[in-house]
Amino acid sequence: MKQWLELASELVSYREQHKLTAFYLQAIEQHWQLSCCYLLHPSPDGRHLTTRGNENHDDGLQLEWSVDDFDQPFAHVVQQAKLMLISQTQLAFWQQNQSFITFSSQVKRNESLLILPLLDGANHVKSMVVVIGEQTRVGHLLSDEYWQQFADMYLSHRLLLQDIKSQHEQKQVLNESLSRLMLQRNEQCNGFDLSQHLLGASTAMEQLRDQIAVAAKSNLTVLIQGETGVGKELVAKAVHALSDKHSEPFVVINCAAIPENLLESELFGYEKGAFTGALKSRTGLIAQADGGTLFLDEMGELPIALQAKLLRVLETYQYRPLGSNQERSSRFRLIAATHVNLRQSVDEGSFRLDLYYRLYQYPLFVPNLQSRAQDIELLSSYFIDQYNARESRNVAGLSKDVLDVLKTYDYPGNVRELRSLVEFACVQTPDTKYVQLECLPADKQNTASSQGAEGEFKFGSRTREQKERAGISDLKLALEAYEKQIIVERLRKYNGHRAKTAESLGLPKRTLAHKCQKLEIQ
Repeated sequence: MKQWLELASELVSYREQHKLTAFYLQAIEQHWQLSCCYLLHPSPDGRHLTTRGNENHDDGLQLEWSVDDFDQPFAHVVQQAKLMLISQTQLAFWQQNQSFITFSSQVKRNESLLILPLLDGANHVKSMVVVIGEQTRVGHLLSDEYWQQFADMYLSHRLLLQDIKSQHEQKQVLNESLSRLMLQRNEQCNGFDLSQHLLGASTAMEQLRDQIAVAAKSNLTVLIQGETGVGKELVAKAVHALSDKHSEPFVVINCAAIPENLLESELFGYEKGAFTGALKSRTGLIAQADGGTLFLDEMGELPIALQAKLLRVLETYQYRPLGSNQERSSRFRLIAATHVNLRQSVDEGSFRLDLYYRLYQYPLFVPNLQSRAQDIELLSSYFIDQYNARESRNVAGLSKDVLDVLKTYDYPGNVRELRSLVEFACVQTPDTKYVQLECLPADKQNTASSQGAEGEFKFGSRTREQKERAGISDLKLALEAYEKQIIVERLRKYNGHRAKTAESLGLPKRTLAHKCQKLEIQ
């Protein structure tokens, strides 16, 4: 009895289900000197049983049975909720199910196979303990009064841990819902609706909006990366509008649009007489951004000589206008944007490594339009509405043929290019009419009219996806890579929560776990 009490005390000390189960199986096996001990779990849909053995074994047995296949004894135990004891000679009557034959091959001469259902208060089978051992030892196991108590204690504690985990998950979902409500409330207070400024129902845009909301709560430097025309300045404005600095200045400068010899004076300002033509003092953009946000667009184009000066301002919040002997202070939040690979620029020596790490405090990546083609219809409608309001027109919308064409285009210029295409087509369209193919630019009409054998529209050059598909030499690897990409993106969306990820993909959690292991997803 003393040993059982010690085992029971240790059993209830576990707080993780897999460790609890491993200890339970090991305790049974070692105490009764059994050959093997397994636990059979019903699948989430209740249609299958899967094995889980003592982790000290390396037998590799991870088999699965249907609860409706009565050619193996586990189905009978599930249906009748009664234990079953099978001797080695009686196994000859269970030779129809190959998985059970493989499993029962462990039973040696003079050994028995015991299947014990673990029942909850409603007499439902929650699991089954399967032990293999010498016949007399298994017999003693059934006559021991503490054996069933130990099994009941294990099941009760496991169900308690499941309830705790479920409550924790519900609390997490509730916290996420509250966070979203708080964000919506803040947006309403600021008069800023994120979903109306960054349009798109795609997963990529939903994730971006969530990241923007998180970034806005901090004062970290934000580095916005993405191709030309994806809307990096809109993202910067959204971060500012949702932050506690939304009522302060939002100062913008395009580092690529100002000549290098004028950029320093634009940023830092200058005193009267600082150089030829400086007839009066001028306040720089850094000073104007005091208390608010400074947005440096095309940060990758900032001259290397200015990078060191900007780094000092970011570190000390102190700067000196050209021609001045006095340090001045400006506390602002920096948001930078670039379409170039800054890491590559660092390797090439055109961008300072220390500034790169100072900017890379909170990176945001804006997806290109091709990766979120499902948003093209929504964006096009928005651009048409804007065009109608600005030009006092009444274009009805896009025809289905035009929309199909727009969805197949490569868009090297991203959203900016889509807007230009839509507005050009609107100019060619009479009021109250839908945009037709002939309203598109001439080069798009020519490529749209030459459909492929499958009826797909093809523009002058093949799309990026078509090029990638043409280069595939191993279909299996390509499919695995695509599957891995989808799972990784969904795990990121749910912050690594596998249960939510599995549910969103329509998979059992166990199947998702198997795929993560197979595809080496951490």
